[in-house]
Amino acid sequence: MRIKIEFETECEDLPIDYRRKFISYLKGALADYNQDLFAALYGEGPSSKSFCFSIYFAPEVTIAKDGITLHSKRFHVWLTTRDVLIGVHLANAFMARRNKWFPMADSNNKLKVLSITKVQEYSITSNAVHFKILSPIVIRDHDEEKGRDWYLTFEDDDFEVIWKRNLKTEFQKAFGRDVCDDINALRIKPIRLKKTVVKSYGIYIPCTIGSLVVEGEKYLLEYLYKAGAGSKRAMGFGCLDIV
Repeated sequence: MRIKIEFETECEDLPIDYRRKFISYLKGALADYNQDLFAALYGEGPSSKSFCFSIYFAPEVTIAKDGITLHSKRFHVWLTTRDVLIGVHLANAFMARRNKWFPMADSNNKLKVLSITKVQEYSITSNAVHFKILSPIVIRDHDEEKGRDWYLTFEDDDFEVIWKRNLKTEFQKAFGRDVCDDINALRIKPIRLKKTVVKSYGIYIPCTIGSLVVEGEKYLLEYLYKAGAGSKRAMGFGCLDIV
């Protein structure tokens, strides 16, 4: 399920870590809408979220190192999930805030939902899909023993290796069976990829934007299309669309 939410801001200025502010807004909307759902998604301890999103600014925008000036006072959020029920709940939570101003955390700005639209999804009919990266892909190499993270981009030699390793763990949970052979057979072909660095929760994270072709089993391609790619997807990363 894919939905597009159009927002208006009261002021032109947004912080450079705008994803963090939007997540705070999202949490507030969910808490107001359904406390049980909020607790399931954001209760004690880390939990896997079955959605990802991308924030799109209108062309009338100035992006600087210390902030963003949104001259149109408008932006869109594209949100996608494999779980239709979660998608319906998220849409309802945003709908409950339609045409109402709510403060943006730790700022003098406010947000208002203007519209919510269900977006038609493409059917994947072949074993190769050209994906456009709507929000940067984060590939995280986590060392549990040392408690440290490294982030890789397409420029790194181990980018595909670590991505596939993480996919094996993720898909094992999602499908309840061993899909390692299918993941090993995935072919990732860069088209127009670029390294970028994004500030998230005070940390600068190297990640990848652009477009790429992924070849593999259709059920895996559909998963990536609907659930997103890489780590930190529920924090505004890894959202994909089909070119």
